[in-house]
Amino acid sequence: MKNVLGLLIAVSLAFVAAVLNLKYLERKSQDVETVAFLAVGDGVRIRQGDTFQESQFVPVEIPRLHAGNLQQSAVLYADRHTVTGMKSVRGYEGSEIILRQDLKTPPAEMSLQENERVMWIPVDVNTFVPSLVVPGDFVSFIVAKQRALPDPESDEAISGTSVSGASEIVGPFRIVSLGGRLGSSDVFRASGERNAQENVMGIAVKMQGDELEPKAQKLFSRLQQSGFRQAGVLLHPRKP
Repeated sequence: MKNVLGLLIAVSLAFVAAVLNLKYLERKSQDVETVAFLAVGDGVRIRQGDTFQESQFVPVEIPRLHAGNLQQSAVLYADRHTVTGMKSVRGYEGSEIILRQDLKTPPAEMSLQENERVMWIPVDVNTFVPSLVVPGDFVSFIVAKQRALPDPESDEAISGTSVSGASEIVGPFRIVSLGGRLGSSDVFRASGERNAQENVMGIAVKMQGDELEPKAQKLFSRLQQSGFRQAGVLLHPRKP
């Protein structure tokens, strides 16, 4: 009887050991299983605007268990054909992994709603850094302030001229273009373009029937009265 009991205990212990060993091997296999991401080969340098070639790519294998969010943000090596032939938005040095966000292409056209129109505004590039401003951002404009002058033939005021040294802020407006640029400056350069004419800003203005919305009317009036002098630019915070 004792021999049978001992045998049963031995078999049970062996079964428990086998299960634990199986769990251990399963966990270790997860550590060893890798994901291959697309990267630039060691010693390869790609300049901004260069065309990606398949020969420039190598796989970088990372254990799947430790890949984390990289699986959503990086390009898989298996998908390298989708990148080949595209222009590089930025420069790459050897062994850098290529991220999806770095493969954006310039928008094909300006994005406008049904009741929106584009108004082009001459802007003073000395009042902001164009490369840091992206279509989709919101800005307000600093324009010369107007004052009403008295009508010499009545007690009513009439439209006047600019007040020397005085200014006012009109806005905000959504940017739809900066010169010929419809996206970020990096994407614009990578597309092979060079002259963006960033001293002319396209903004979206709303229509109310056949009339411009009040703030757009005010802005146009101020620019008209100043002889379309370049306006200063104030960038609004970007919404998360």
